[in-house]
Formats: sequence, C-alpha cells, structure tokens
Amino acid sequence: MKKKILAVLMLAAVLVVSGCSKKDSGGAFGYNNGELMLTPGDKFNAEAGSLVETTAYMEAASCYFDGLDKVFTYEGYEVTTFPKEDGDYIQDINISSETIKTDKGIGVGSSLTDVENAYGKDYTVSGKMYEYYQDDTKYMYFFILNDVVQYYGYGMDVK
Repeated sequence: MKKKILAVLMLAAVLVVSGCSKKDSGGAFGYNNGELMLTPGDKFNAEAGSLVETTAYMEAASCYFDGLDKVFTYEGYEVTTFPKEDGDYIQDINISSETIKTDKGIGVGSSLTDVENAYGKDYTVSGKMYEYYQDDTKYMYFFILNDVVQYYGYGMDVK
C-alpha cells in the first residue's frame, strides 16, 4: 500500500513540474486494454462494459477543479481522472505490470537503452521520470531506477 501511495505522490509531482517538456511525434498514444483505448483527456466511464472490475478505488478533492479526482485500480494498471461538469476525464494511465507493453514493445523491466532505442533521446528528465511529450499537454513517461523501467504510463498536464 505504501508503494502505491508513493507512486501516486510521484505522479502528482511529475504532473506539476512537467509543463515545459519536449515532444515526441511517434507511436500510438494511450493504453489499449484489448477492447478499449484509454487516452489522457478522454471522458472516462468506470462502468463501461469493456473495463474489468476495479481492484481498488480512491478519491480526493481535486486541486484544480470542483469535484473529486479519482484513481481506479485494475489488474496491472491504474486510471486517474479529474472532474469536469459533464463527467470524469482521464489524466493519467499508470502501468505497473510486466506483461503490458507499449506498441513498441517497451514495459516494466525494459532498460533505459531499450526505451531510447524505441522512442529516441528527445525526452525531459524530472527526477527519475523520463517524459516524451506528444503535444503541449500530453506525454508518455517511464519511471526508471538503476536503468530499468519500474512503471510507465500516459499523462496529461491539467490546470
């Protein structure tokens, strides 16, 4: 449980400091669970038939919006949402399973060299987080410790 809380806090820190990062124009952006593409900025429905049942759920008052930020935990990944008037929107998809890979074959356990070979060196480093921006607000990130991906995901700056 402490590791999950630490991961959520680290992600929050990344979202705060990542506004001036570089962009990457290649590859699919988001996580496809086999039936549904989850993309930061898209409306999220936790009740959608193509989502399995959550293994955990957390919510807290949103820092930027009226309402609740929510974290839905599934087997191998988490979806963090932020509130808008018409529903919840995806802010972050955090992937922690060794069995889930990006469209370029990168995942938990891949090396920094593997990441650079697949996505290039046009990234920004924030602590141990390597961020590849897709546009001004959306990015793919890899948390790398001792040159090995510990988790990765897709995020969006929201303010």
